[in-house]
Amino acid sequence: MTTYMEKYPRRNGVATKKPGFWKRLIKGIIPWKGDGAGVVVRKLVFLVALIVFLATAVPLVSDIFLMFRDQWRSQGISDIYIPDGGNNGSSKEVLPSFKKLLEINPDTVGYLKIDGTAIDYPVVKGADNDYYLTHDFYREVSKSGSVMMDCNCVVSPDGNSGNLVLYGHNMAVGTFFACLSEYWRTLYDSYDSPSMQFYKDHPTITFNTLYEEAEWKIFGIGLFNIYEEYGEVYSNYNNKHDFTSRDDFNHFIIDLMDRSDIFTDVDIEYGDDILTLSTCYWPFRSDMDNVRLAIFARKVRPGESTYVDVSKATVNTYVKRWQWVYDNIGGGYDWSQSNWDRRKLLSYTAEDAEKDGYTFIDDINDQDGVYDYNNGDNYDGDGYDYY
Repeated sequence: MTTYMEKYPRRNGVATKKPGFWKRLIKGIIPWKGDGAGVVVRKLVFLVALIVFLATAVPLVSDIFLMFRDQWRSQGISDIYIPDGGNNGSSKEVLPSFKKLLEINPDTVGYLKIDGTAIDYPVVKGADNDYYLTHDFYREVSKSGSVMMDCNCVVSPDGNSGNLVLYGHNMAVGTFFACLSEYWRTLYDSYDSPSMQFYKDHPTITFNTLYEEAEWKIFGIGLFNIYEEYGEVYSNYNNKHDFTSRDDFNHFIIDLMDRSDIFTDVDIEYGDDILTLSTCYWPFRSDMDNVRLAIFARKVRPGESTYVDVSKATVNTYVKRWQWVYDNIGGGYDWSQSNWDRRKLLSYTAEDAEKDGYTFIDDINDQDGVYDYNNGDNYDGDGYDYY
């Protein structure tokens, strides 16, 4: 064993002072005079690894800090906005609750909240759909951006677009639209009996515009591809904002429901206002950025209760996807059968069904309790699961 005197010998009769902590640390990391070849290599490998780690960790920590800072600033805004309450129908004047928000940002068009979640944000609308991806409510550069309305949508005292589309980032720390992922995830948290718990806990959305306070009932949840290289790009879900006729509205809803992962007890009819929340869905595949998650809701009608019987919600086991999913997950199978009970579309008549070649559900299978469809293919809705 090396003794202290051997390691730090006396010089001119005086013991050599033990090197300080920092000097010993530096000598232990950086190649030093007298180091052997093996020690030099070890130190160089360590230094390279340390540099790589810091180059990765510092931006990550900075991003996390900025995300939480954005959320902290947003919470301050939620203290400013206090709903007026008791608003019966739309107003021709801006509601008093929005006056302070408009003073801070004249681009304010509404306020979005889902009780029991982190979603509690003002909604802005810019001149394009890019600015508020990187700017917060105070119009300062932001990692989280803002909850923004599609720039092509209209909110006015004379009426709104038929489909109001809102965008928000899916932040890794769980802020902004991140919790929307739970709607989809809990539809598939069990193969035999998915809980659908997030939908059951949060079947309604509060979205107030400058001129009206309103509740919205969720009727659909879907995933959408945005790159043609992977298959169908269904852009109507966020690019169609108004409806030219009853048929136009009906076909829009049917197309959505073919692509919805959930069927709820919420009915829909021509004249209903639609709300769409859209966000990136990177949890679908961490190596793919082509998937968007959308939540669809319709405004509660005058005199209608906000209650939703969530026990009647079911997972769509024959949902329409894009080609990449069929090739890589669905075993090569493709979609061919509309599976939604169109009786939930109140403006869809028997004449519409005849024109479309669609037959309404005509009976219930007494053996398995599953609706039987009579559309010419003998498919009764319980045979396949195209995830």
